[in-house]
Amino acid sequence: MIETANRRILLVDDTDSIHVDFRKILAGPALPSSAATAARAAFFGSPAQPATGPVDSYEVESARQGQEALECVQRATAEQRPFALAFIDVRMPPGWDGIETIERLWKVDPELQVVICSAYADYTWADIVARLGRTDRLLFLKKPFDPVEISQLASALTEKWNVRRREKSAVEEARRAEQEARSYAASLTTMNQALESARARAEAAARAKSEFLANMSHEIRTPMIAILGFADLLRDPQLPSALRNEHLDTIHANGRRLLGTLDGILDMARIETGRLEIACSACSPAELVREIVESRRRPAKEKGLELAWRRQKTVPESIESDPARIRQIVDILVDNAIKFTEQGSVQVSLDLEEAAAGEDPRIRIRVSDTGIGITPEVRARMFEPFSPGDSSMTRERGGAGLGLALAQRLAQMLGGDLLAENLPGAGARFTFYLAARAHAPRTARPASRIAPARPQGTEGTASLSGRVLLVEDAPVALRLHQQILRSAGAELGVAQNGLLARDEALLAESAGRPYNLILMDMQMPVMDGYEATRELRARGYRGPIVAVTAHANAGDRERCLQAGCDDYVAKPVDRAAFLEVCRRWIESVSPPAPLPSRSAAKMAPEPAERESGREVAG
Repeated sequence: MIETANRRILLVDDTDSIHVDFRKILAGPALPSSAATAARAAFFGSPAQPATGPVDSYEVESARQGQEALECVQRATAEQRPFALAFIDVRMPPGWDGIETIERLWKVDPELQVVICSAYADYTWADIVARLGRTDRLLFLKKPFDPVEISQLASALTEKWNVRRREKSAVEEARRAEQEARSYAASLTTMNQALESARARAEAAARAKSEFLANMSHEIRTPMIAILGFADLLRDPQLPSALRNEHLDTIHANGRRLLGTLDGILDMARIETGRLEIACSACSPAELVREIVESRRRPAKEKGLELAWRRQKTVPESIESDPARIRQIVDILVDNAIKFTEQGSVQVSLDLEEAAAGEDPRIRIRVSDTGIGITPEVRARMFEPFSPGDSSMTRERGGAGLGLALAQRLAQMLGGDLLAENLPGAGARFTFYLAARAHAPRTARPASRIAPARPQGTEGTASLSGRVLLVEDAPVALRLHQQILRSAGAELGVAQNGLLARDEALLAESAGRPYNLILMDMQMPVMDGYEATRELRARGYRGPIVAVTAHANAGDRERCLQAGCDDYVAKPVDRAAFLEVCRRWIESVSPPAPLPSRSAAKMAPEPAERESGREVAG
């Protein structure tokens, strides 16, 4: 919008004296009258008295011909300093006349106000209108003219130009404001839609979270109820032996179920944060499937289902992959198939997918059932974490909504995928694609020693004959592991933090009665197992140390080995596997000889401290 009035005037006339007169009238005070000026005034009818100067001050620019006038208008327009008004003579030989000049000027600046000045009747008003059209931008002033007329026309027409320009600017401003308002309204609509969509997603997420928490509460409380309830029933001294064993089996099974649920949550959290790692080794996919099928025969039989598996001969005997994750995926699929099948069968098959040119083949592990199938609603959510699909089915059949999402992500981390489809008639089929990388020998991970494997054909729980230092601060775990080790025949020493364990191990070694094995918890007060192990190794201790820890995340095994441990067992321990690890390490080496350079008095703790952290079985 123009902030100052435009008072620029263009005078187009081929007579120099006209330019002088106009400048006197419009651009400055009157000069003293001369004889020539008086004559001109008499000829044109100007007042004899000199003018007192213009009321308004104008910026007057002159042109003698139409071509020169056009150049002035073009330059002024380009500089964004347009003329508001032009006084144009009609006769301007030898170039364009006034009418043609006006036509050309309006093509450059259509808003220019024009006054035709002429003493001759070259054109009638009808001719002028025919040439220039009917417009409010054109006036006719016949010579001789009065200076007052010039002043009035200049004042009125420049003001008219400025009013129009202000109106135009206001209209443009209003249009911009309207456009901005419409854009703002559109953005508000878009924002409202986005907010509505976000609100819907948030509500859906809140419902899913509430549903998940309810399901998870059910999945945790149900086995806890069984564990606590049947443990309470075991208090009855009159309970028959067979029923007692049945209750113990129920407690054990529900403990495993609870552990599986917690492991699923932790695995999904590790995947979401990128902390779950794949540990590849040589494994047999057929053997892993066989183990899972055998472990699930009892629940299938209880429902009257046939559970079978078959293997195509082309499936490799051994591949390089993560056996624990393959077992986990297949177990989820078989458990799911049994859960959602009321009658009929669950079939597991292994075959080798035909590979395209230049691609590696993949093993297909298919789990097919004759169950209820997959609805479109469930299919849309079945691979989303913490989404149980059909909540009513979940309440009826159990499940936390983690299994399939976890299985698919694990399959993808193994270089494959997991897909689901309905079978014709009834039932569903889940296909686990597994990268079939042939097994190649790998360099063994460095460790202090490698314990020998148990001879083939040995059965039952391992028995232990040796001195074991059990390092554990949690009272429940301490009592449990004490009972397991004592029942296997081990002679026990106990330390409840890493500092006591370090001193006890060094004292026993210096006294000539070294421990055959140290079972080291890794998270303890005073001094943790990592530091205790590092200090023992730094002081030359060579006896076997096995980490027994609830740290079961990716990299925890490697961290324990780097600290100086010889092996790693994750809590909660499997009794038979735990004792087998202990047996192998006790038998792997002879008891180390006392360190000749160590002084028992220097290394031993105070008697009161040693007594508080040590127990000798027997």
